[in-house]
Amino acid sequence: MSSESTISKKSLVLVGMPGSGKTTVGKLLSEQTGLPFLDTDALIEAGESKRLTEIISEHTAEGFRTIESGYVQSIQSAGSIISTGGSVCYSEEAMQHLSRLGTIVWLDVSPEMLEQRISDTFDRGVLIEPGSSLTDLYSSRYPLYEKYAELKIDASLLTPPEVVSQIRQQWDF
Repeated sequence: MSSESTISKKSLVLVGMPGSGKTTVGKLLSEQTGLPFLDTDALIEAGESKRLTEIISEHTAEGFRTIESGYVQSIQSAGSIISTGGSVCYSEEAMQHLSRLGTIVWLDVSPEMLEQRISDTFDRGVLIEPGSSLTDLYSSRYPLYEKYAELKIDASLLTPPEVVSQIRQQWDF
């Protein structure tokens, strides 16, 4: 993972925890670059004709991850801004596919800030085991985000426009 060099690929893929700003930043990047925006959570909801919360409650965590991985691997959108669901990092196949499509950018936000941003993990469709905290979830996902990301932005104290600015300084679209 390098945050020093300018990166150039066809698409830009945003990964990170729920509440890290992937959708907001993705829409802003789309507006500024003219590239189409794709949200994988919205893709899954449209394909399944259900909200994420319903899909998660009808399947085991592993079942949802399989569904998510399948949808992500079906994406053929080169030249797009792609916002992913936070749990996509658990699928090596999906992450490798996303890496082939574009540059993976990790929006890292501290667990403390996530707690402030997310009021109800269930309503948001966050895939979290009963009894687990956002800090537990962050700890389990951190090494996976780190493994796959080509660029890491510490977005804890940045506004979405500031995050966009940092990405655009390092990503040559």
